Amino acid sequence: MKYIRKYKKRSTIILCILVFFLLISSVFGRYIHNIISQYLLETKGFYFNSSILNVNGKNYNINNWDGVNTYTLTIDLNNRKNAERVTKTDISYTINVNCPSTVSCTLSKNSGIIRTEDETDSYQISVTPLQNFYANDTVLVETSVSSNLPYHKTMSAAYTIGVEKSNFSYEIEDSVNSKYLTIRFLNSISYYQVESPFLNYDVGDQISLDDYNNLTDENKNKCFSAIVTLQYNPEKLFVDMMNSLYLHRLSDNYQEQTINGYQYVSKFSFKVNASSSSEIIFYKDDITKNYTYPVVNPTSVIQVSVNTAN
Repeated sequence: MKYIRKYKKRSTIILCILVFFLLISSVFGRYIHNIISQYLLETKGFYFNSSILNVNGKNYNINNWDGVNTYTLTIDLNNRKNAERVTKTDISYTINVNCPSTVSCTLSKNSGIIRTEDETDSYQISVTPLQNFYANDTVLVETSVSSNLPYHKTMSAAYTIGVEKSNFSYEIEDSVNSKYLTIRFLNSISYYQVESPFLNYDVGDQISLDDYNNLTDENKNKCFSAIVTLQYNPEKLFVDMMNSLYLHRLSDNYQEQTINGYQYVSKFSFKVNASSSSEIIFYKDDITKNYTYPVVNPTSVIQVSVNTAN
């Protein structure tokens, strides 16, 4: 005690260092324990994995929520380590989610089963605002999954969802072993802009949604709310040519690429209606890839550019 009183400052520093190392050791110990537990389960032929969740948890930062509409998170699960190592029995699991009081989180289901023949399963979390949100506000959504049979294993992830007051946003939903990805667009602009003059309208004039709906199809084609251009590598992705957005693509900004003597679409543009959402499917060349954006990948496999009404 005399030593501590005499060397109070030095003792405080030493104590802080000891506490720091104890905390580090505790965290690192849990990390090692989880890795070893997963290895032991895999030696028994049990594989319970996800591209999003992890035994030591994963953290994601998302900044494309408008703070008004419901935000949906999709979490994929599988029963394999690779193509050769697959769990030979069904895996039952339960789901948990934690949300702040400012939002409501609804699970698409509370439990599930990964069937041996399916090898994959998934669930969704719908995050709905319960108050007004403003630019740069955030909410923390945590989810975990625990297998029940034949062995116990828990994986988790935490999402920090930030509000960005953008008039237009998009996201890509995908998972490993999925044959296709889905890119979704949300246009929050509630009006149109004139591209070519008609009737009493000049170029650049704004048209309300109600007035636009009363126009003829010919005059509607002279207006836009958002024009979206997609560009991608056709060696990786193939657009669903039966999709209505592709079928109604614009004649300009359209490109094809020759691969092995065949022509493949690599770029096209289309209009998105005001105050609407829409989506397009792209088939994948490599189903082992997961192109989910912005959750799994910080950059999009599809280059998206948009021109919105002013």
